Amino acid sequence: MRRSFRKLAMAAGAAVASVAFATPAATAGVAAPAWTVGPNSPETFSAASGLVVFGWGTNALIPMTCPSSAMRGNLTSASGTTNVQVGAIAPLTWSGCSSPFGPVGPFADTSTPWKLMANSYTTGVTRGYISGVKLTFRMLTCSMTVSGRLATTYTNSTGELKVNNDSTYELTVGTASAGCAGLTAVGDNWAYEALYSVTTPSGGTTKPSIVYTP
Repeated sequence: MRRSFRKLAMAAGAAVASVAFATPAATAGVAAPAWTVGPNSPETFSAASGLVVFGWGTNALIPMTCPSSAMRGNLTSASGTTNVQVGAIAPLTWSGCSSPFGPVGPFADTSTPWKLMANSYTTGVTRGYISGVKLTFRMLTCSMTVSGRLATTYTNSTGELKVNNDSTYELTVGTASAGCAGLTAVGDNWAYEALYSVTTPSGGTTKPSIVYTP
């Protein structure tokens, strides 16, 4: 009788061990969700935009336009589903900006590179946002800092990156000098709209691709 119980115990132990060792093998071949940057990763990129429109001041009613903007950075494949970083932006510049009150100097603080994040994907179109946005604006006696996030839409077929604000991703005034009184105030939200043509490597001619595999 003791031998029978001993044999049963040994058999049960062997069965448990076999299940324990077999479990990792059953999941080892399952690939994690991933965002794949092509044709190469990691890779540098550059991007140029025509007209850029800012809306600033109380209720973002004061228009500011820049005839051109340029950015550079890096693109990198990454694993994950949402809120996944697929790129970094540094530097970013605007040229020839003006407003109803005269020339305006917007400056991007990319000492900490801005992050290009991916959130959703549908047939060659990646939607996400840019985080870590920090700007300084100077006009006449008014100077201010603005920070936040901006919504993005990247289309593989055209190589175009649309950057804009929405109800979730927006820019907010953090500080404003006394010279800004009556124009803008701390807490005001700004509008932004630009369409960048992206190429890789930086200065190249190839449109990069971003593809999500669930």
